[in-house]
Amino acid sequence: MAETKPRVLFLCTHNAARSQMAEALLRHYAGERFEVLSAGATPTAVHPLTRQVLANIGLDPSGLYAKSLDDFFAKVSIAYAII
Repeated sequence: MAETKPRVLFLCTHNAARSQMAEALLRHYAGERFEVLSAGATPTAVHPLTRQVLANIGLDPSGLYAKSLDDFFAKVSIAYAII
């Protein structure tokens, strides 16, 4: 049986900026050790400045999108939740 990576969930209100940046950064620096997720209590859309900042530091923000906590709650196990 393959070993699964512990899941890390970054949660904020809209999943538009802070949690998206945290998701992208942890995935970049430790994605081989963790499955990285982010979500919002009331998701909107990823803020354009979030995309710009990530692009400016060399990370590709094209795959990011705002996700709801409902997408994960009681559906997957989370080892670490950063709120």
